[in-house]
Amino acid sequence: MKLIVSEINHYWVHFQAGHKENVRIYPHIVVKCYHDDEYVLQASFYPDGKKLPENYLDVNHKLVYLRYHMSMYANVIDLLRNEKPIYFSYSNTSKLGYLRTGKEPIGEGNNDADF
Repeated sequence: MKLIVSEINHYWVHFQAGHKENVRIYPHIVVKCYHDDEYVLQASFYPDGKKLPENYLDVNHKLVYLRYHMSMYANVIDLLRNEKPIYFSYSNTSKLGYLRTGKEPIGEGNNDADF
């Protein structure tokens, strides 16, 4: 399957609360990412030290699931809050995916520009 690439221009964050391990549902944090009104990516964050579930594509809903350890949350949310444009890519063959910025000039600081 070809590489899936989409811009992300909206996001929604869900934090799970609770203290009983036997009723806790993983992941603890879910970031739902949208391109306009289309839900295209779910970034899920799992406890550090635990094996991550495999990334995957839900072909019925055209939704990509990327899995990260909790230690990556600050980096991901910083990217979503402070950069523009943001894209994600996913290869169903390799099960690898990533978030990325658009092309930006060096030293641009807080001024966003995409070529």
